[in-house]
Amino acid sequence: MAKKVVIVGAGAGGGLTASRLRKLIPKEELEITVIDRDGTTDFQPSYTMISTGNRSPDQISTPIEHFTKIGIKPIKAEVKEIDPKNRYVITGEEKIGYDVLVLSPGVKFDYGKFPGSDKLFHFWDMHSALKLRQQLAGFNGGRILISVTTKLYKCPPVPWEMAMMLDHYFRMKGIRDKVEITVAHWAPKPFAMFGPTLSEPATRWIEERGIKTINNFTLRSIQADKNEITSETGESVKFDLGIVAPPHLPHDFISNNDDLRSENGWLSSNIDNFRTSKFDDIYGLGDAIAPTVGLGMAGVFAHFQADTVATLIAGDITGSYSAVPYNSLGLCAADLGHAGWIAYCDFGGKLRNQSPFPDCRSTGKSVLFKLAHPIYERYFLANVYGGWY
Repeated sequence: MAKKVVIVGAGAGGGLTASRLRKLIPKEELEITVIDRDGTTDFQPSYTMISTGNRSPDQISTPIEHFTKIGIKPIKAEVKEIDPKNRYVITGEEKIGYDVLVLSPGVKFDYGKFPGSDKLFHFWDMHSALKLRQQLAGFNGGRILISVTTKLYKCPPVPWEMAMMLDHYFRMKGIRDKVEITVAHWAPKPFAMFGPTLSEPATRWIEERGIKTINNFTLRSIQADKNEITSETGESVKFDLGIVAPPHLPHDFISNNDDLRSENGWLSSNIDNFRTSKFDDIYGLGDAIAPTVGLGMAGVFAHFQADTVATLIAGDITGSYSAVPYNSLGLCAADLGHAGWIAYCDFGGKLRNQSPFPDCRSTGKSVLFKLAHPIYERYFLANVYGGWY
């Protein structure tokens, strides 16, 4: 009888785990089911480009129905509960059994955790990126503020990347002199979490583009009716258009489950084999485990985690695959508007507390490097769906 693998989440972690497993094990030997709340696989790094009008949703998103072409069953549904002792995933409509469970559900946005955040704009999901796109199209001048509600949010460098994209956006519209762009962030300087190899050139580029930065700014409150935010130290910043990352939290079926959550409330996992601490038949990867294992939230981490998880599962089922060790590299192909920038970091030393920063390298910026983002965008979506469309 064929084994059953159920995967929650169709993004970088879950989607790639599914496609990798299908390539390793035929459908006669393995049933794969992917459950996703939104019913799509999005290339999330391109949400910034959705906001600036450089992409349309269909260019960066594929419906999970395409999984049927490679022998994977897609289910569009919201997971309500996991029963790990009896091996069930419970949605609003059905109870789905499994032999192996892979959890890569991403995060949820809880605006109620930070009052006022629901009144501002952001680009951390498709719907919100489209709303911001509409707002930017009608923006003819004033103060734009980019900030984050908490230290945990998807893609740590993106506030500064978006600032540079907006600089280019308004230059192309011929009104850059009428727009003030400010990034207020908890970091001591732009890209500080990656060390001086990246933060020093990034800070210089930001200054050259006339973008203001307010560093060491930990957000305390949002006064949306006054178009103002205030820091923990009492510093206030006024704006005409506020772009603020909402609170990122684990899904309820994780945070409310003693068998799945770690001490910090996020999904239990580890960087050696990505199994949860209590169940060898449950794997956790992606943004939902980032705070647990000490990584930032980024699709590239989930991408490499999927390689390890898929080969571990294939090895357990067939006995004939050697697991791919976790690749702790992080790669960023950033579009800065006026140029592209490729940076990569090895997080191995940081994960093992051997260094305060990842070991990073950078190509520098060039118009030529703008090609890297769309190339990886297409590669990612084709990879998730096995090359078949």
